[in-house]
Amino acid sequence: MGRPSATSEGSIATFLFALVALNPPVLSVFSVEVFLFGVPLLYLYLLAVWLLIVALVAWIALGAPKAGTPDGAGQSVRSRRGSENAR
Repeated sequence: MGRPSATSEGSIATFLFALVALNPPVLSVFSVEVFLFGVPLLYLYLLAVWLLIVALVAWIALGAPKAGTPDGAGQSVRSRRGSENAR
């Protein structure tokens, strides 16, 4: 059994972050009658956590090299362009 890939490690870390951030004791900290820009603080917190989770999942999914592709064929276009310019 080998070491887990960066994609699986990132997925686990994102899940644990979401589990803690959306836990009722943490949510109760933001469940106060404070309004920012006319919106309750709890709603802004939930929106920010949701956006962060979506961004982390997208970063993990798009940033991970494709498994089973030979010679870096799964690299992004930007990284291939950079390596071509270096030649």
